Amino acid sequence: MNYKKYYNGYFEEITEQEADQLDEFYIKYFLDGKLKKIEDITPKYFIGTYYLDDTENLQSKIQEFCVQAGQRWIFHTKESSSFGYTLWNWVDIDNTGAIIFKGKRVLDIKNREIFNCSIDLSSNKMRRATKRYFKGEDTESILIFEYNNQNNLSYILDRKDTWGLGGGWPMDKEELIIMDARIGAFPWDQHPYFHSAVPFLPESDII
Repeated sequence: MNYKKYYNGYFEEITEQEADQLDEFYIKYFLDGKLKKIEDITPKYFIGTYYLDDTENLQSKIQEFCVQAGQRWIFHTKESSSFGYTLWNWVDIDNTGAIIFKGKRVLDIKNREIFNCSIDLSSNKMRRATKRYFKGEDTESILIFEYNNQNNLSYILDRKDTWGLGGGWPMDKEELIIMDARIGAFPWDQHPYFHSAVPFLPESDII
C-alpha cells in the first residue's frame, strides 16, 4: 500500500488541505508501510530525502534528482538490519551532484529515527551522533542523547518534560539516574544502547 502524509513545521501531522494553506511543510511518502521519500518544501529552498531499495542505483538517482532537476537530495542506501531496526548510509548531494555531507541513520519498524550521525568527508570518522528514545507508540522522542566524536555521551535532553526539566535543560548520566529514581521512566541500566554512540544498530529488540 502506497500513501503519503503531510506535516507542518513542528512535525505535527496535518491534512493535505491544511498543507495547501502553508508556505512551509513536509510530505512523507510510504511504500508498503516503509518510509520511501520526504519532501521539505519552503518558499526559499527544497530538500528531498530518498531511501533506495536494492534495485535502485545511487548514481542514477543523483543524476535524475540533483543534476537534471537542479535540487538538493539526501540519499540513503541500506547497510544492514537487525531486530526490526535498519542502518542506512546517507549522503547529502547538492544540485550539481557534489557531496556536501554524509553520515549514518537508524530507523525503527515505525519509521522513527533512533540514531543519526555525521561523518567527516576527509577522515571518514564520526564527528558527532544523536540517539532518541521513544515511549511506546509515541511519534515524538522523550529523550535525546548527544555524543562526541569519541562515542562518549555529551548530554541528555528531556524533550517532553517527563523529568521536570522543561524539555531543554541538558543533563548528564548521573542527573538522569537521580531524577529517574522517583519516576522510573528510564532505568539507566536497562538501556545499554544509549550508554555510548556505538553500536549504531541495536543488538536486541528492546532498547
